[in-house]
Order: sequence, then C-alpha cells, then structure tokens
Amino acid sequence: MFKQLLKQPSTRSFVTVPHATASLGFEAKADAYAKARPTYPVESINFIRQLSKKAPEFAKILDLGAGTGIMTHLLSQNGYKSLTAVEPVDAMRAKINLPTSSCLKGTSWSIPVDSSSQDIVMLAQCFHWFDDIQSLTEIHRVLKPGGLVVLVWNMESKERSEWVAKLRSLYEAYDGSAPQYRMGYWKNVFDTPEAKSMYQLPLQHKRFEFDSKAKRSDVWTRITSKSYIAILDQAEQDKLQAKVEQVLNEYDAIPKTDDEQFVYPADTDMYWCYKN
Repeated sequence: MFKQLLKQPSTRSFVTVPHATASLGFEAKADAYAKARPTYPVESINFIRQLSKKAPEFAKILDLGAGTGIMTHLLSQNGYKSLTAVEPVDAMRAKINLPTSSCLKGTSWSIPVDSSSQDIVMLAQCFHWFDDIQSLTEIHRVLKPGGLVVLVWNMESKERSEWVAKLRSLYEAYDGSAPQYRMGYWKNVFDTPEAKSMYQLPLQHKRFEFDSKAKRSDVWTRITSKSYIAILDQAEQDKLQAKVEQVLNEYDAIPKTDDEQFVYPADTDMYWCYKN
C-alpha cells in the first residue's frame, strides 16, 4: 500500500515510493496521457541549448520522471543523442520507444545511473510529486560538476482563456491531497540550507506561451490523463464529463465535433539552476 504525501511540505514525511495518486492514476491512464498531453515548445529546447555548457550532440541528459517520454522524444528530435529516461510507473515507461535512448525503472530517490555522469537532469511535469531534499541530493549525485537542472511544466492557461479557466475550476476541485505544481509548495525545498549548499540558487525562471491545436474530444482525454481524475470511479467521471461538455457548448470557438481543430491555450514555465 502506497503511503500518502500531503500538500503542505511542513507536514510531509519522506517516502521512497511514488505518490499513490500518481502511481495508480498514471498506471490506469497511460494511454490517455500519451495521446492527449502536449509536447513542449521548441523555444524551450533552444533555450536549454543556451543554458547548457555542452552542445546537444555531446551532452548527456537524464529525463527523470519521464512519463510516456514526451520530453525525451522532443529532446531526441532536437539533436540530443545521449538520453536516459527514468520512470517508475511501468505503463508509462512502456510508451517510451526511442533507439537513441535508454529507458530505466527508477525514482528520484534512487536513480539507476553512475555518480557525476550527467550534464543535464530534466524534470518535465513531475517535480511536484517528489519535491524533497532526498531527491535533490540524488539529482546532485548524478550530475557532473556545474551540471544543469531544468524543471518544466505545461499549464492550461486560465489567464488567457475564459473557457479554460472554467474547466480548471471544475476538475481541479478533485485534486484532494495530491501535490500540484500550481500550488507552489514544491519551491520550498530550494529555500533550505541543504539545497543552497548543493546548487546555485535561487532558481531562475522563464515562461513561454505555448498554444497547441486540439480536437474537441482531446479536451476530455487530457482531463482524464490527470492522475487525480483517473482514479475517480466511473460515475463521478461521467458527472464531471457532463459539466465539461456544458462549458464547451457555451463557446462558439469550440467545434461541436472532431471535424475541426481549435486553439488550446497553455503556458510553459521553465526553472533552472546549476550544481555547485
């Protein structure tokens, strides 16, 4: 039985297994995650090139908490050849299929690579699940001196879209005690003396606007790919889906069928720091 992590960092106890919501939800909805979750803006990858001390063809990158390999694939497509994806959830890891990368089972508390072996550790859409000093210590171990840590999150943009804001108010009501990026609690670990001794802090930040094309059915599929929705029983999911459809029907910009695509507004937040 997985132990639960609470939202508030001050009350968290350290565990060495994935959060139950993440493990069970992502195991159940790996297909939906792979299908509906967007990639990341190419501009963000180009920015990483500027931050990195090595050219893509020479940099060794660890994609930690790789999920279905969305970031791993994007890095591969943009010239990064030495890639290692690490993901604890079997169903998610099975979706990663790249001849240019290795794919390993592991967690942020036990990364199955050698010490001082990586130029970059990438954390895409995941650090809020394991935002503790033990994870930062293990990431520090595998990084080369001066190595780069990059944290990235996509978020549907409620600031730039009224219908997105309405949908988020519906489904985020179900997140319960599951850690969430938007709450910002994950930042607290970087304020600790231990973190400051290991990394050049404070974290730096850059935001990219990242609007993607979607079909109407993609909206619900993306919602069900969220771990805290994936673990709901079918009756509760059906009730939520009806509310989602009601919101979508209010807006002329959202097609009534999948015959047309529309813009799904999102923002990509990137944070980074270097190993001391």
